[in-house]
Parts: sequence; C-alpha cells; structure tokens
Amino acid sequence: MKNRIIHKILAAACLAQPALFPSLSSAAAGKTGGEFLRIVQSPRAVAMGESGAGAYGDLLGALALNPAALARTGYKEAAFTYNSWLEGITSQQAAYAHPLPNGKGVLAGSLYILSVPSIDGYNNVGAPAGNIDAGDMALGVSYAARLGGPWDDRRSGLFAGGSLKYARENLGPVSAGAALIDAGALWINRVKGGVLGLGLSAQSLGGGFKFDSVTDAAPAVYRAGVSYITVISGDPLTFSLDWKKPWDTGASFCAGAEFQAWRTLALRAGYISGEDLGGGLRLGGGVAIKMMQFDYALSSYGKFGATHRFSLSYKFDKPVEITKYVTREQEEARLKTERARGLIRESRYYEAVLELNGALILDPGNKEALDLMRKARGLVEVSK
Repeated sequence: MKNRIIHKILAAACLAQPALFPSLSSAAAGKTGGEFLRIVQSPRAVAMGESGAGAYGDLLGALALNPAALARTGYKEAAFTYNSWLEGITSQQAAYAHPLPNGKGVLAGSLYILSVPSIDGYNNVGAPAGNIDAGDMALGVSYAARLGGPWDDRRSGLFAGGSLKYARENLGPVSAGAALIDAGALWINRVKGGVLGLGLSAQSLGGGFKFDSVTDAAPAVYRAGVSYITVISGDPLTFSLDWKKPWDTGASFCAGAEFQAWRTLALRAGYISGEDLGGGLRLGGGVAIKMMQFDYALSSYGKFGATHRFSLSYKFDKPVEITKYVTREQEEARLKTERARGLIRESRYYEAVLELNGALILDPGNKEALDLMRKARGLVEVSK
C-alpha cells in the first residue's frame, strides 16, 4: 500500500527523473525502493552525461559514481550541492573528504536529503486521503585507498573504495530504512599523450526497504567506465564513457567531455542514451577561484521542463603528499629505514645501524634515516 501511494505522489509531483522512473509507462509498485539514491548529485558528472566511473575529479562525483576515486583526493575538501527540480521538488547533499597522513587513504562522509512539497494523497482504492508530507534521506561514510602502482608516481596505479550508507524513505507517518553499500575500483595509468582510466563500481547493494509486510529491492546500479585525459595548449581535455545498468531496467550509455581553460573555467557537455525520459544532451560548466570551485549543470526533461544543479566546493589546509616524486635510490633508502626501525624494536641495534648506513649511502639527505641512526648508535653504546 505504502509504495503505491509513493508512486502516485511522485507521479503527481511530476518527479520525472529517470533515476526514479526509468520508464513512467512501465513503473510498477513494489519493484524498487530508495530510487532517489540513483540520482547523480554532482553537477560536473551530470553535465558530462552522468559519466565518470573510470575518471577522477570532484568529491561529489566520486560519491555518486565510483568511491575509489576518493583515493586521489589531495586536500581536505567540503562540498555542497543544491538541485532544483520540477513542481518545487529539491535535493541537497553535503559532503566532506579527509585525506589521512602517510598515504593511508581518504575518509569521507555525506548527508543527502530530498524534499517533496505537501501534496494530495490517495488510498488503495484511489480515494483522497488528505495532504501527505514525503521526503528521503541518506547518510553515508566512505573510505578509499591506493592498493599499488608505480613507485615513482603515487597518483597512478590501482585504487579501491567503498561506502556504507543508511537510507530512509518517509511518507507521512510511515517510513522504511535500509543499510546499503557501494564498492568500486579504479585503475589510472599514464599512456602516450595522456592519462587513461578504467573503473568499475556497484552502488546501493543491500537487503531492500521494508514497507509494512512488503520489501522493495535495493536500487542497485552497476557501472563500467573508461576515461582519457590529454593536454591541449597546456590545458586538460577529458573524455569519458560509461556503461550503466540498474538491476531492474535496461542498460544505457553515458558519454561526456570537459575542457578546463587556464585551469579556471571548465566547459562540459554530455549525452545519455537508452533512457525514455531525461536522456539526450546535458550541458554545464564550472569556475575555479583559488581553492574554491563552483559548478552548474542543465538537464532537460522534455515537456516537463528543465532541472538545474549547483554545487560549491572548497579545499583547505595543507595538501597531503600524494604526488611527491622520489628516485629509485630514495625509495630503496626508505625501505631500508623501515627495516632498521623494525630491527630496533627487536633490539638488533648493530644490524639496524648497517641498514641505516646503506640508506644514507643511497640518500644522504634522508632526515628520517639520520635521526634513526643517532638513536641506533646510542642504543649500541648502551647495550655494550
């Protein structure tokens, strides 16, 4: 009963987002719950045709398409997005990413709220049931890290990430919640002329939403994406292509492009195929002012009109060293220093001194090895 009312409400409100209704003509009650989670919040990703599972970029895009991309976040970052839809329906998302020191990965959290104005409700037989307030909420925590890759390029390699989300749908006095997970992998590698990215993700996997005695399946979405970034006159040009498959509907293809002029002004365009409503051309852009980024996306839904997405993000504090270049000798010196640290813990001080000697031959300016050498030599003297 509850899910039938939801569909009447959303249809009455003209919530014609394809993520909510892959096909209005074939939507059926009891099929999928929590479909608001399929809505892509990032204006950057939306303007690029909702593609980007194989790319990296903004915080909101990573949360929406592939959590593995969070691992390349170099700054603490906060972001907020506001989506203006049809008939007064709005959604907002706030997110924060926090890179951990020493390359230990990136933590992120987000809060997403969808609001629907009070509208006329109907019971099971179609009789009026007064005004009903409806809304949805999702709270999530994410983690991503680099699993491996080139020793001299920490921004390339294999990255993995996941999210744990709690989502809740509310309709008047009735509500239903579900715990869901996202998972993704991203491979980035430098190729001739640019950077190639390949990604896979699965989103909103879980047990589903239980309304009264009926459980609606989770709104799972599977994505595979490829991206390519090259440089034209010193400015990056990005192309991306995704295959998207909601578990309960047909697959669609998403394609997009972005050009960043002077690393300040971004121009974006995209296209979505295979969707009855909300497919076709997408447009948008962005402006970066120092550590602040503003983005916008325009989407058309035919006779239902256009929707607008806005976001504001800010990077702050010192950057985490994820791009520091080291020579092979410096890398070997770092490994010897770590081995020496372990030997000191085992009270094998003389062996530690030998390892540190080797480290300093390879990298004479290694401050960590110098400090540890002083400690090891002192321990050798005490132990005599």
